[in-house]
Amino acid sequence: MHTASKVVIGLGIVIILFGIISIFVGDSFEENVEEGIIFEGADGSVTIKETKSDTESMYYVHLVNAEYDGGGQGGYNERHYNSTWNLTEEDCNIVKAFSIKDNDNNEMFYPKCNYVEDSTDQDNYIVIGHLCNARNTYTDNEGAYQRWSGNGCPGGTFNFETNGNEIMVYDVDALIGAFFDAILKGLGAFGGCCCGSIILIIGIIMAATMEDNNTNPYSQQDTSYSSPSDDSTPKASSGWDEKEDYIRKEEIPEKSEIAIPDTEENKRSGEYKIPPSE
Repeated sequence: MHTASKVVIGLGIVIILFGIISIFVGDSFEENVEEGIIFEGADGSVTIKETKSDTESMYYVHLVNAEYDGGGQGGYNERHYNSTWNLTEEDCNIVKAFSIKDNDNNEMFYPKCNYVEDSTDQDNYIVIGHLCNARNTYTDNEGAYQRWSGNGCPGGTFNFETNGNEIMVYDVDALIGAFFDAILKGLGAFGGCCCGSIILIIGIIMAATMEDNNTNPYSQQDTSYSSPSDDSTPKASSGWDEKEDYIRKEEIPEKSEIAIPDTEENKRSGEYKIPPSE
């Protein structure tokens, strides 16, 4: 397998694992939602952040183990054809006696008894008001509308008097943060797995199409190959090697073995014989 394809495949696997692990890392959605509960109990200290006047309040006050008029705990209300509810007269009188004041003795709890917005059903809580500012309904020539109004809150810890009634104060910012955290965690996990899968597929394609760096036709020859001087070197052959040379029937003698006529030898040696007399 080519080295580059190995690297790409490994990177894809690592990214996929990172995406899977990110799902289980960090606080769960339920844990983040629970962190939004800044107080639960009766007659205790509540720590809140500074909130400007006439702005939306992030602090919702709930009465524990109670129901709205009609027996519901929120959700769709068939009487109002929406998700608003009214407190019973008894509960309305109870919550009007609750009090939490700042250092200047300004009341920071705004109870609400009628048309309370509560879209969550069967959570064992009903909304009874807000801290710092309240959402009120106003009417003008164009009709009814709602607007947040109030004196706001200074940041700090204050004593909430509930006359022994159990309440729960919730910071909606924590709920919004929990939703965003869950969305980002899901997107991160999905993105990691998706991106890692694409890279893994690319690596597999590279492995199938790219040649190995060590692929060399010359380096894979038989190791039994030896130098041309080796006797084992195959020699070229032809049909002539399998037949007797019909042209050279006899061996050609060496030059020194060739018979030279006597007369020729004398001439070569420089001797001259006198011809016999007649």
